[in-house]
Amino acid sequence: MIKCYTRSMSDELYKLMLSLCPSDWEFIRVLDSSALGYLEYILLNSESNNSDSNSNWILNLDEDCFLINYKQIYSLIDYLENNNFDYSGIQDGGSIPVRIHNPLVVNPFFNLFNTEKLNSMRGNYKRNSYDVKEMEGKYSHLVKFLNYQYKYDLFEPFYNFFFWLLESGLNPFFHNAKQYDKEKYLVISPIFRIIPYYNSPTIIYDNNDIEIGLHTWHSRYINYPNIRNRILNCYNYAKKRTEISQEKKNIETIKLGK
Repeated sequence: MIKCYTRSMSDELYKLMLSLCPSDWEFIRVLDSSALGYLEYILLNSESNNSDSNSNWILNLDEDCFLINYKQIYSLIDYLENNNFDYSGIQDGGSIPVRIHNPLVVNPFFNLFNTEKLNSMRGNYKRNSYDVKEMEGKYSHLVKFLNYQYKYDLFEPFYNFFFWLLESGLNPFFHNAKQYDKEKYLVISPIFRIIPYYNSPTIIYDNNDIEIGLHTWHSRYINYPNIRNRILNCYNYAKKRTEISQEKKNIETIKLGK
């Protein structure tokens, strides 16, 4: 049984995401958390079960990331295990046009983590600071995609978490990903200026370049009718390509407050 963790802020989006997942997974919905606090919660609460190889992997899935074919997750896990990869995700730079930052880091909207590896090292975890140039020199050979802009930086607070994974000897698998489409919207910024905003959903591919997910981005703007329609269009794209599970699911809700 796979454990599926989600940092959630919308009941509506969470229900949509959940509808494209199988009923025999275990779901942990995390509320009121930063991205870094959420990742640390996954690390410190991961458990493995040697009797079930799938339970040795955690799926981290944003609530605006819709699975296209959940059955491919099982074959993807087999590939990761057989090729000694410890976690997977999409580079936060160089891979897709919507993210132009550090390609050594995977963005936490879609990830698989090997729980046995996390269990073995979580006792050594602490929030460290890292020199970006040093990390680039040590690990840039792992980067797989440099098709778009990127820069070795510390753009997000959660970057140090993934640097810690690299420094702990974990091996990342970087998924191929492509832009679904692109539209320009006008939204009101926090300082009440109307600004242009680009919505560029991301299609995620497995190790065989088969579509496995579609991430909409910008779900914080779901109250804007045009962006809401875009998110629902992405959901419908995924819905047409997967099985819908109406069975009741086992959901545990956690409120972190950090």
